[in-house]
Amino acid sequence: MNFITAQVTEDHPLDLVGEISAKALALNEVAARAEQPIKAELRVAKDEGNFVITGWLQTTLSLVCGRCAEWMPWPVRTQVEHVFEGPHPNCIDLTPFIREDIFLELPLNAVCRLGAEGRCPVTGEVYQPRPEASGALASETVWEALSKIKTKD
Repeated sequence: MNFITAQVTEDHPLDLVGEISAKALALNEVAARAEQPIKAELRVAKDEGNFVITGWLQTTLSLVCGRCAEWMPWPVRTQVEHVFEGPHPNCIDLTPFIREDIFLELPLNAVCRLGAEGRCPVTGEVYQPRPEASGALASETVWEALSKIKTKD
């Protein structure tokens, strides 16, 4: 998504509303896929010599669940806030910033939401919560455990 800097004045901001191809995200498709376009509503305003871009982006990606290893939909909606300080080229490409804004909304380890009784909505498998840690350190507070560490003098 590009805009021509001459189109924006301090009195007349530019509204960029539309869809961006899913290919713009350039995903490796091993753990994430982009099949739906990115919906964008952005406003470009000029403030003295700077351009201020605000708005939102929305899409749904397919991510691999870290629990069951199946593909699942992952809706993404993010706010956009960027400032471009001058001097400026004749045209500014927002695509790398849009990619980054969306990627920053993705979790490090996406997992599907378990349904009733801990059931995976994709595979139907039931996942039990992990048992509490056992042993001497489980009953001690973190500070008590740290105080037992001996340092070399």
